[in-house]
Amino acid sequence: MLIRIIAFVSRLALVAAMVCGTQAFAGGDDYDAMNDKEGTGPAYFGFVRDHRGSPVSDAQVVLRPKTGDPVTIKTNVLGLYRSHVTKDVTPDDVSVSCEKTGYRQERVYRRTPPGAKDMFIETDCTLRRL
Repeated sequence: MLIRIIAFVSRLALVAAMVCGTQAFAGGDDYDAMNDKEGTGPAYFGFVRDHRGSPVSDAQVVLRPKTGDPVTIKTNVLGLYRSHVTKDVTPDDVSVSCEKTGYRQERVYRRTPPGAKDMFIETDCTLRRL
C-alpha cells in the first residue's frame, strides 16, 4: 500500500512540474509550437541537463549564427529552451552553447543532423557542476 501511495505522489509531482514548466516563459517563449509565427525561421529547441541527467533551470542558451546577432534565452524549470534566429540563417550556420554560473559546458549534442531541411533543430546541452 505504501508503495502505491509513493508512486501516486511521484506521478502527481511529475504532472505538477510539467504544468509549471509549460507556464514558465523563459526568454519570452511559451514553448508551444502552435504559437510559432510564419517567416520566423526554424525553431531551435532542446534541454539543458547536468551530467546526471537532471534539468538545469535558468541556464543561458546562446544561438550564435555565423553572421548576425546571437539570440540568448533561458531554460524553464524543466531545462527546456525554444527560440528562433531568423529565416535568413541556415541551420548549419548556427552554433548552440549553454552556460550557468557554477557549471561548465561539458557537451552539446545536436539531434537534428547537419544538412537536414527540417524546421525543428533539436540540440541538447550537458553542464557539469564546478
